[in-house]
Amino acid sequence: MNRAELLNSYTRLNNSFQKKVTFHLGAEAGFFSEFNNMVLAMIYCLENQINFSLYSKKGNFALSRGWTDFFEPFCEEKTFFLHSRYNRRAYQMRNAKSYPPIVLKYLSGDDFLTQDLWENFRTEEFANKRFTFPELKLIDAPLLEATKTIIQMIWHYNTISQKLVENYKKTVVMPKNFLSIHIREGDKIKETKTYSVHKYMEKAMGVYTEKAAFILTDSFSVIEELEKSYGDWDFYTLCSPAERGYDHSEFTKLDKDKKYLQHLKLFASLDICAEADKFIGTYSSNPGGFMGMRIGEEKCFCLDYDSWVLW
Repeated sequence: MNRAELLNSYTRLNNSFQKKVTFHLGAEAGFFSEFNNMVLAMIYCLENQINFSLYSKKGNFALSRGWTDFFEPFCEEKTFFLHSRYNRRAYQMRNAKSYPPIVLKYLSGDDFLTQDLWENFRTEEFANKRFTFPELKLIDAPLLEATKTIIQMIWHYNTISQKLVENYKKTVVMPKNFLSIHIREGDKIKETKTYSVHKYMEKAMGVYTEKAAFILTDSFSVIEELEKSYGDWDFYTLCSPAERGYDHSEFTKLDKDKKYLQHLKLFASLDICAEADKFIGTYSSNPGGFMGMRIGEEKCFCLDYDSWVLW
């Protein structure tokens, strides 16, 4: 099924459900933490026959509208401001009073808010389920087959974003055959184990014979080290020499226009990664988790886990 067919089938199926949820995209974390969880929530709602709608207007990535600043719409989108306060991830609402969310449900017509479903689609049991949605051509499908279908359907830029993403992609001319490698530095070292560039290259040379790689990184020092140590390889990147490591707390302080363009450059990089013959990265990073959900485990070779994990 092509994207338009998928969207039409999904819309009919989603609109046939009586129970309703509004999912808050952009409640707290970086874009791909938010996006990956939204995709899981969409699949959970299909499985449990819950009509899925979206709130993203005040999302932390938003320019002015939220999701549709970047992408074409795929479901009903809510704009009621109380969603930003009382419709959030479960742990964000753990110590909150119960009355405001109840009022929000009454006013919005929702049966569920994000916090009500959050822990249901983030379990090992859910990750190991198989899904049958004939309308989407999914029969006894593992989770990552379902995520690939959903991402194919919703990862569709609006006209302005499409042009900007293409402009970023045109700044590198990729060869016919290449692999992609995600090497994150910056504040990632505070969250989990990181690996040297040599570990990534060791993995790359173990699974691929060509010597061309697109590097998704937040620090140009990674490119400098790769070029110094692996002179017989061709490396490509959208990372500029001025970039020396991502820090989420600093990123959130940027004005909305700068964040918008930075997001689009990241999206362009991940589109290039998805076009590669193979992907090297870490599943414990949200872009790495996204790549597993977008292209499948068979094309991903990660340093931290042999198989995709619900992170």
